[in-house]
Amino acid sequence: MELLFPVPDADPRQRLQLLYDRLAARFGFDPAAVRVSTRKLTGGEIVYGPPHRITISARMSPADQEDTLRHEAAHAWAWRLAGPREGHGRLFRRLSRALGAPAGAAPETRALREFRDRGARHAYRCEGCGREYRRFRPFRGTRECIACWRAGRPARLKKLRIQS
Repeated sequence: MELLFPVPDADPRQRLQLLYDRLAARFGFDPAAVRVSTRKLTGGEIVYGPPHRITISARMSPADQEDTLRHEAAHAWAWRLAGPREGHGRLFRRLSRALGAPAGAAPETRALREFRDRGARHAYRCEGCGREYRRFRPFRGTRECIACWRAGRPARLKKLRIQS
């Protein structure tokens, strides 16, 4: 049956904003501005506010976008209760489950696979521990291994090669 007045699909940003607003009202965490980005290859990120700014990848399915938004909302809730240093700790995981976010990493998208297939063009090795860092873009500023720097060992990263 064809509708006389078809109802257009909700704009992804509006749909995600509405979901966040409902979660925030229900669980009492700070407001956020939700944005959908075609530049992000997968997942989402939160910049703490208030208001928080949440960016979700447009390259994921609507279900994955909602799961990612729930994950970022759990960060906002953990920030409200324990501050920004909570990260993915025990409190965050408990809150994330309460919001219905699935455990695990963000879903891998076709765009991310294609980006990874291009290969890293820059490589660095730590003078302290010997760990190798591969990157798509060169480091900007000081290049140091954070683990060695914290342990008081030589932490300078030495560039190994540049590929075109």
